[in-house]
Amino acid sequence: MTGGRMDIEGMQAELERLRREIKALEQRAQAAEAQAALYQGVFEHLPVPSALYRPDGVLADINLRNREMLAVPSKEAMVGKHNMYEDPVAVAGGYTAHFDRVIRSGECVIMAPTPYNTADAGLERAADRTVWTETRMSPADLGGARYVIGINLDVTDRMRAEKAYQDGAAFVTAILEHAPSAVYVKDLDGCYTLVNRHFERLIGLSREAVLGRADRDVVPSELAERFAQSERQVIATEAPLVMEEQLLLEGRTHCFVTTRFPLLDSRGRLYAVCGIFVEVTESRAAEAEAQRLQREIIRLQAARLRALSTPLLPIARGVVVMPLIGNIDAPRAQQVLEILLEGIVAHQASMVILDVTGVPTIDTQVASALVRTARAVNLLGAQVLLTGIQPAIARTLVELGVDLGGILVRSTLHAGIAYALAPGSGRVSGQARELSSGGAPFTG
Repeated sequence: MTGGRMDIEGMQAELERLRREIKALEQRAQAAEAQAALYQGVFEHLPVPSALYRPDGVLADINLRNREMLAVPSKEAMVGKHNMYEDPVAVAGGYTAHFDRVIRSGECVIMAPTPYNTADAGLERAADRTVWTETRMSPADLGGARYVIGINLDVTDRMRAEKAYQDGAAFVTAILEHAPSAVYVKDLDGCYTLVNRHFERLIGLSREAVLGRADRDVVPSELAERFAQSERQVIATEAPLVMEEQLLLEGRTHCFVTTRFPLLDSRGRLYAVCGIFVEVTESRAAEAEAQRLQREIIRLQAARLRALSTPLLPIARGVVVMPLIGNIDAPRAQQVLEILLEGIVAHQASMVILDVTGVPTIDTQVASALVRTARAVNLLGAQVLLTGIQPAIARTLVELGVDLGGILVRSTLHAGIAYALAPGSGRVSGQARELSSGGAPFTG
C-alpha cells in the first residue's frame, strides 16, 4: 500500500509539473501570438511600401502602404496569388533578376528607379497609371528558407519632377541651340560656363575650347578688354546693358546689337552674366541704303522743284522766257542766274524775258542779284527783258535807288513777248526805253 501511495503522489506531482509547463507554454504562445500580431501590425502600417516574397517568387505578405501605391484592393487579392516570375512587368523591369541575385548570394540589392505600370501588371482595380519605385531587396532566412523582403520607395513625384526639369532643360537647350543669335553665360570671374552653337560659329571655336576659359584666351586682347569692361558694368550695376558693337570677323566688319544682363539666384544674389549678340549687319546696310536712296530722292525732288520754280521756256528762235512765282531769296536768285546762263548757251538765245508778275516783293539783295544776272547775260551777248513789275515793287526799287541800267522793261509778259518777237527787237528803239537810276517811267 505504501508503494502504491507513493506512485500516486509521484504521478500527481508530475501532473502538476506538466500543468505548470503547459501553462507556461500557453503563456509563451500567447506572448508570441501577441508579438506576432504586433509585428504584423507594425509591418502592415509601416509608412514605407513593403512586401515579403517566398523563395519561389510568390508574394507572402504586402503591407497597406504598398497596396495603396499599387492600387491593390485587398491583401487577399495578391497574397499567395501574385508570382513575381509570372508578372511580365516585373520581368521586363528587372525585378526578377535582382530577386534571383538576392536568393543566390544573400546580398542586399538596391534597384535604380524603375517604372511599374499597374494596369499592365493585371491589377484589376488599379487605375491606368505608372508608378516609379526605388526597390530595395534584402534576404530574410525564415523557417529554414530564404525569403526576400522588398521595400518599394515611391519616387513617382521625384521622377516626374526630374522629368519635368529635364524636359524644361531640353526645351531651353533647344531654344539656345537653334537661336539665330549668339548666346553665352560667364561666371563672376569672367569664365565661360555656357555657349550656344551660334556663338561657336561667331568666334570660330568649339565650346570645348571655350568653356572654363576667359575672353583673353579665346578672342583678341582688344576685344577681350572691351567685353570685360561691359561685363564689369553689368556686375557693378546689376542692370542690363544694351549697345551696338562692330566686330571684325574673317576680314569683314559685322554689326551687332549686344544685350548683357545679370543672372540672379533664388535669393536675388548675382552669380553670372548672360550675353546675347544679335547681328544687324544686313539690316544696318539696308538702312544705310534706304537713307542714301531717300537722300537721292530728296535731291531729285529738290532739283525738280527748283526746275519747276525757275522754268526756262524757249518760245522762239533766240528767245527764252523765265516766269518767276513766289518770293525770291538769295539761293533762288543764284539758281535763276545759273539756269539763265545755261539756257542761253543751250538755246543760243539773244533775248531773255524775265517775268516777275508772280513775285510779291523784291528787296535790295534780290534787286542786286537781278542786276548781276543782267550783266552776266550781257557778257554772253544776250539781252534781259524784265516784265510784270508790280507798282509796289517799282516803288520799292525807286526808293532803294537800285540801278537797273541795261535792263529792258515791259509792263506785262504779253507786251514783252510781243516786243521780243517784233522785227528789229534786237535794237533799242523808242518803244523800249532803258530804265536808269534817274527813274524814267515804265512804258507798255
